[in-house]
Amino acid sequence: MGYQINRRAEERKFKRIFLRFGLEAPEHRAAGIQISTRGLFISAIHPLYSLDCKLLVEISTPDGAYTVPAIVRHAKKIPRLTIGNDRCGMGVKFILPPQELQDYLASL
Repeated sequence: MGYQINRRAEERKFKRIFLRFGLEAPEHRAAGIQISTRGLFISAIHPLYSLDCKLLVEISTPDGAYTVPAIVRHAKKIPRLTIGNDRCGMGVKFILPPQELQDYLASL
């Protein structure tokens, strides 16, 4: 039996937050799940961007909204018939998120 190594520097929390994202502006709405201070999984059916694509993610907090650049680290599109069984979306890593946003995400 093999071991699966967790390559994440920080464990992700299974919380749900609502956010917006897009290439040049955060225009699409989605839910963020599996959250850490370094990134999150955007649960979205459409659109999905390819690996290493840079996008903007807007997250609202009680103190205001933060728009942060991010890079797609993995994307997973699944057939419509199996959507209930698996998550469709993108794992993104934040690029230089502000400390205030990191503090908020750590507090969830």
